[in-house]
This record gives sequence, structure tokens and C-alpha cells, in this order.
Amino acid sequence: MKHLFVQSNVLFNLADKLPSDGKTFGYVKVPYSSDISAYGFVAVPIAIIGNGDGPTALLMAGTHGDEYEGQIALARIARTLTPDSITGRVIIVPMANSPAANAGLRNSPIDNLNLNRIFPGDVRGMPTAMIASYIERQLMPMADIVVDLHSGGHSLRYLPCATAVYHTDASERARRIALALAFGAPSVLIQHGFEERNTTGAARRAGAVRVGTELGGAASTEKALVDLAIGGVTNTLAWSGIVSESFATPRTTPLEAIYEVKPESDYVYALSDGLFEPAVHLGDKVNEGDLAGLLHDPSCMQNYPVEARFKAKGTVVCLRALANSKRGDCLVHLAQNFQARSDGELREAQSSKWLQDNYRRNRPRISKLKPNLRKGSQ
Repeated sequence: MKHLFVQSNVLFNLADKLPSDGKTFGYVKVPYSSDISAYGFVAVPIAIIGNGDGPTALLMAGTHGDEYEGQIALARIARTLTPDSITGRVIIVPMANSPAANAGLRNSPIDNLNLNRIFPGDVRGMPTAMIASYIERQLMPMADIVVDLHSGGHSLRYLPCATAVYHTDASERARRIALALAFGAPSVLIQHGFEERNTTGAARRAGAVRVGTELGGAASTEKALVDLAIGGVTNTLAWSGIVSESFATPRTTPLEAIYEVKPESDYVYALSDGLFEPAVHLGDKVNEGDLAGLLHDPSCMQNYPVEARFKAKGTVVCLRALANSKRGDCLVHLAQNFQARSDGELREAQSSKWLQDNYRRNRPRISKLKPNLRKGSQ
């Protein structure tokens, strides 16, 4: 029963190999010398559960420290999974930017950096840059898939969804959409944006495929959202062949609930300071010109509130959770029904098992490799 041993409080340096078998709880040491701790380090929690050859999944949360649902979900999954219940390896990092997570802040209080905007990082930089470098250069090359759990944090509330970043390459896009559908969220949001500095770009450079989420927000820990995160992660692990189907809570995302966000037209920003009063709810269908909300200035009662209106039609997928708003704050954003780029694109993604297919094709070759050359044993 070699796979049943459990180790706790193991410390890993940035270049240390991770175990490939058994169950290990510990911390990654990110050096940080300060006036009150000359030889100190930032401790990034990590768990590794491994059992032989198979795919590797990197599960992350706390990339933004004020997003709590995923942190709770991954800690529970780390306690639940056993080596004998998996094939391959699961690496769990529930508080990726641990200084931010410990402080309940979006950005690290040490260096005020946003972990999801600083990849590929710098091992010689400040702590957040070192964490980014470790994730991209050490953890992601071991992984076949990356599940990066996000929510709206303090300032936003989202319609719960799995997310993927749009890619112009049809094969890469198909892998991302298939992984997002495997999560089994009520909807999928395809985002258009510059991915080079975030975990999607980091995963692509490392040879992995990343799926994200937006699981609510408003700095909440609603049980339904934590349960959605746990169910989605176990669904993804079952889809990948790492755990058996009995672990999954099968859910199918309706194809009509696959949306995409257009960066320019779908966002409504505050153009003046005030207290935001939304005129819509999450999931509402709106038209161009409809009222998104009002910005009130109670100190000037003689003035009417400033109207914020939509520039496009679509579905409301995100709302500002804080009333007090400043010029430049995102108040609400929409999404449009995803327009497939080819016939059958979404149906093919829905039925795809590309990761299991890859392992079936490559298993004879993988089994002949020396252990230290296999992906996942680095």
C-alpha cells in the first residue's frame, strides 16, 4: 500500500522536485527578507496527491486573495482525495498569492502586485513575481491541465460560470472550450483579452491548457458556490481520467449558455463618482441604450443622478458589488451568445475527451521513458 502514506508540513524550495506518489501537505518557500524577518520566507500552501502514470492537474485558487470560494473548495478537495482514488497526479495551490489571501486583498500587501497580471514573473523579483515564476516555470510544465478558480472578489458579483480565453487557433480554442464545458458550470464565458500576463498565457507557454471560473463574488462564501466549485473540479478530474466517474456530479452546460465578452462594447464604466444603484440583475437580457444604473451624489441633492446606459444588447453577467464607486470603476458588463467559428464547433467540444485520447495514444511511448523524463515526475 505504498500510495497511502501522508506527509505534512513539508517545506519545498523553489527548485525542489515534488513527490510523484503518496499525499503531501506543505509549503513552498518564497524568500522574503524584511526588517522584521531577515531570513524569512512567504509560505505558499501546496498539496500533492500522486499515484503512478497518468495526467497531472494543477488546481489553483487565491490568485486574487479576496476570492474565497475556490480557496475553501480546494482545501476540502485536498482533504478528500487519496492517492488510491486517482491515476496520475493532482497539485493543489489554494492560496496562490498567499500574502494577498491572508490579508483578504486582491493584490499582495507586500508589493501591491496582482499575481494574474505579472506572468511569467521573475525569480529575482519581488515575492509576487517569484510566485508567478514558480507557478509558470515549475508547476505548470508538470501539468496537462490547469484549473484556476476565480470569483468577483470584493468589488464584483458574477453569474456563476466557467471561463476560457478565446484563441484564434482552432485547435487551442477547441481544447479550452472542451475543458470549460467539462467543468459543468451553469454557463461558460469566453473572454477576449490579452492573455500573456495571466494564468492562461502562462499555461499555454508551459504546454498546459487552462480553464478558469467566475463563481459569484462580493467577498462571499455561499455554500452553493463552494459546492459548485467542488463539483466542477471533480467533474474536470473525472473528464481527464484522473478520478473515476463516481467522483463526479455530472452537469451539462447548455450550448445556448455559452457566451463571449467583447472588451469594448460590453463593459459599462463609471464616468463620475457616486453611489451606484443598479437597474438590472444578473442574468437579465438587455438592449442597447437600456439603463444599467444610476450614480447618486447625496451631497448635491439638487442634482439628478448620472445615468449609465448599455452600449450593446446582451446578458448581464457581472455587476459591481460595492455602491461607492469612482470614475473608472466597472459597474456592469454583458456577454453575447457565442458565435461558433465553424460548423459543429461547440458540439465537438462538448463531446471531446482530448486529454484522455492523448494519453491513450501516447501511453506506450510514455511507459518506456525513464521516470525522471516523464511529464509529471519533474
